[in-house]
Amino acid sequence: MDGPVAGRCGVLPPPKHEWEAWDAWLRKVDPEPANMLPWRCWHGVAGTRLHRPEGFGAGMGAIRNVAYPQPLADAEILLWCQMHLLNEAETDFTFQLVKSMDQTFLQIRNRQIKLDLEYTFRKK
Repeated sequence: MDGPVAGRCGVLPPPKHEWEAWDAWLRKVDPEPANMLPWRCWHGVAGTRLHRPEGFGAGMGAIRNVAYPQPLADAEILLWCQMHLLNEAETDFTFQLVKSMDQTFLQIRNRQIKLDLEYTFRKK
């Protein structure tokens, strides 16, 4: 994951021969200033996300446990908005954008899990 690698560099470019850091830094997403509030909300509330664990395996073959992420709770998003003293218009905008970002994240993560399971249990 890119978090620790990109986090070491922050906003400055990484050292010259840190190839993993350069790769992560070049793929870093900087939201537009108008979308910074929902971006912070999504990251702030992401720690409250629940996961549904599932295990797959058969006999003496491959075994794989995965945790499917669940959607963020509406109450958590609204609580974050309330704690940051957002007005009604900002709350509506933030709520809609965070829910949209969350749906996109869930689609991407579930696709990653599916591909990982297909690779793990492929026929050799």
